[in-house]
Amino acid sequence: MSWLITIAVLVLIGFILDREIYFYEGAHLGPRVQSWLYDRWSKKYDAGKRESQLRDSEMLVQPLLDVLKNVSEPFVLDFATGTGRLSYALTSHPDFKGRIIALDFSQGMLEQAASKLTRASSSEQNGAARRAPLSAKVDERVELLRHLSLPLPFPDATFDVVCALEVLELFPNMEEPLAEFSRVLRPGGILLTSRGTEESGRKAKVKSKSDFGLLLTKNDFANFQIAPWWKLFDRVITIKNGSSHPVGGRKLTDVMLCAVCEQTQWERKASTLRCKSCGKEMPVTKEGIVLN
Repeated sequence: MSWLITIAVLVLIGFILDREIYFYEGAHLGPRVQSWLYDRWSKKYDAGKRESQLRDSEMLVQPLLDVLKNVSEPFVLDFATGTGRLSYALTSHPDFKGRIIALDFSQGMLEQAASKLTRASSSEQNGAARRAPLSAKVDERVELLRHLSLPLPFPDATFDVVCALEVLELFPNMEEPLAEFSRVLRPGGILLTSRGTEESGRKAKVKSKSDFGLLLTKNDFANFQIAPWWKLFDRVITIKNGSSHPVGGRKLTDVMLCAVCEQTQWERKASTLRCKSCGKEMPVTKEGIVLN
C-alpha cells in the first residue's frame, strides 16, 4: 500500500505544480521565480496571444488615443510589457506621438520586445525613405527597463498614462499594484488595464465588475469603462481623480529613481547607466535593456 500512497502523493504534487506554473503562471512563487519562468517561455509566448493581438490597434490603441485626444505627446508606462505588444501597437499607430517606458521583470520577454520594436522601427524607416539603411535599434520612442518588483522606481505623478494588461491577477493582491499605478500617474492621468473574466477559470483571482470598480475607486480612480476585449479579459480604461497639465515625452534618465540615493541624475554610456549623485551603475544590454 505504501507505494500506492507514494504514487498518489507524487501525482498530487505534479498537479499542484502544473496548476501553479502553467495556470497561475508562478503567481505565488515570488518575482524572481516568476521572471525565470517567463524567461523560459518568452520565445513562444506570443503563439497563444495571436488571436487577440490582431485586434490590438482596434481594441486597445484607438480607445486609448480617443481618451488622450487633448494630450499631444503622452508619456506612457507600459507596465509588464511582456513581448512589447502594446508598445508595438502604439508606435505602429500614426497618431501616437508620445514616448514609452516599457517595463517588465523578465529579461527574456524584454529581448522579444526589443526584437519586435526593432522590426517596427525598421519598417517605418524603410517606408519613409527606401534608400536609407534599416535601423538596427529599438524604436527611439521606447525605452526598455527590467525591474523585478514593486515599488516602481519613479517619483509621484510621473506619467500621463499607465498601461497594465493581463497582469493584476499575477499579484498576491491587486491593491498593491493599483496603488502604485495611481501614485505614478498624474492627476487626470489614464490607466489602461484589464479584468480577468469568469471564463479564465481563475476563480480565486476573478473580481466581478462591481468589485473591480470598488478597487479602482479605493485607489483614486473614477469614470471607469469596463468593456469586452477577448474571452479571458475585459478592457478597463479609467481616469485618476483630479486634473493637471500633461507631463509630455520624457526619457528614462529624466525620471528613474536611483535605488541607492533616490536621485534622478544619470549619465548614459554605451553599456551602463551611472548615477551622477552616488556612482551606482546599471548594465545596459546590447538590445538596449536597462537592468535595474
